[in-house]
Amino acid sequence: MNDCRTKYPIILAHGLGVTEQGGLYVPWGRIPDALRARGAVLYFGGQDAWGSIETGAAQLARTVRRVMREQDCEKVNIIAHSKGGLEARCLISGMGWGRRVASLSMLSTPSRGSRVAELLLVARPGVAAWARGNDAYWAKRGDEKPDSLRAGEQLTPKYLEQFNRDNPDANCVYYQSWGARLGRTRGDAAMRLTHGLFYPAHGDSDGLVTPESARWGRWRGILEGVSHQQLVDVFRRDSGGFDICGFYIRLVQELVQLGF
Repeated sequence: MNDCRTKYPIILAHGLGVTEQGGLYVPWGRIPDALRARGAVLYFGGQDAWGSIETGAAQLARTVRRVMREQDCEKVNIIAHSKGGLEARCLISGMGWGRRVASLSMLSTPSRGSRVAELLLVARPGVAAWARGNDAYWAKRGDEKPDSLRAGEQLTPKYLEQFNRDNPDANCVYYQSWGARLGRTRGDAAMRLTHGLFYPAHGDSDGLVTPESARWGRWRGILEGVSHQQLVDVFRRDSGGFDICGFYIRLVQELVQLGF
């Protein structure tokens, strides 16, 4: 079955605090196998877990070069979760790689910032000491340029206001986005905790990112009953009736239909 065989290969770009080798959680779960079984050609983004947006964009550029060389193609599709979407936008606009990217699909990317990140990672007692330890830990795990303080700052609403001005959409790229909302799902205790702790200041969310912040490009709506982590199949099981692999299969089938 080849109904997920896109014209251009797909790069999966992960978010903050993880790599494909592990971290707070391992992203993508069953999704790559489900897509490859239907003919998709997939690569992983290869960004640092705790690098800056600029570092992640440069690492995505390296991956795009490799994919274009190995697949003999002129463009790629990027499917990005969370901060990975900001790194992809920086690649496209800040680095001028728009003509090498056919489409960017973003899942709970905090394009207007995350109040949870602001409240947890910026200007809190002990954050500087934690960041030094976190950077040292991730350097040993393969991060090339870990910078936890910078990564946290770059997820704040204030920073993203300037980032959005500096990185306007490229006319040659198809942008689409989804947000998510926890709803009544009980399958992710950590995200339910952050949602509950910061709800008054942050609003309803997937535990980290509100749908309003995730809205960018062609808005595809809110995925109900799924957490920020569940969006990348961390637990390798569906949540509250939300078919995770089915969602990605439909996403990629649409890219096929659009000629990407």
